[in-house]
Amino acid sequence: MKKRFLLPLTLLALSFLNSCTTQMYVSNTVNAPLLKERGEVQLTATPNDLQAAVGVGRHVGLMVNGYYKNYTGSNNYRHDGVLGEAGVGYFTPLAENFVFETYVGAGAGRVHKQEEFTGPADNTYLASFDAKASKMFIQPDFGYKSRFVDVVISSRFSFVKYNAFTQSNYPQNELREDYLENNRITGPLFVFAEPALTLRGGYKFIKVQFQYGLTINATSERIKHPYNFSSVGVLIDIAKWYNR
Repeated sequence: MKKRFLLPLTLLALSFLNSCTTQMYVSNTVNAPLLKERGEVQLTATPNDLQAAVGVGRHVGLMVNGYYKNYTGSNNYRHDGVLGEAGVGYFTPLAENFVFETYVGAGAGRVHKQEEFTGPADNTYLASFDAKASKMFIQPDFGYKSRFVDVVISSRFSFVKYNAFTQSNYPQNELREDYLENNRITGPLFVFAEPALTLRGGYKFIKVQFQYGLTINATSERIKHPYNFSSVGVLIDIAKWYNR
């Protein structure tokens, strides 16, 4: 059974998309807070993400993002990873309910995968690999934010560099199929365009969030990655402007 792992990258997160295809990069949820004032605090949680943002100045915001996923299966199959990233940005309200913001940030992460294979004499052996990467991103957002509904269009660009890749007992044909042979993954700087649409609905301080986005490899080098991403979560937003 060839289950594979995926690495979402970033201080990063690794994610595993499905159990059948190796994914070396996966997009984490875009943190698009649309802050409107100093002192506003926003927390977002999905099954795999924990994110926060705070307005530290009239037009300055900070964000931190964490991502984690773990998968285990039969035949000693396991893949897991952790991600974290942080950013700083500029935000400005436009008219009454519209906000423009731009964040820049950086992160890093690690992914581990192991799998059991069968050799020529029907003997089984364990193979594994580890990958580490660092990431930078720039993220312009534009959206509508009210007491009841938020709609955000994001255009995040992620720049990912794999710093280290090690493997033990992995079959060469498997590495070649996943573009991992001869530490190939550590050569290029990968650039991903990650446009996303975020919808939130609720009342004032708590809303349900849905997000859908695309992951587009903007470089000529090949890498295993899913072509889209989505998440459902809950957002808590503590702000004074709700009561005005």
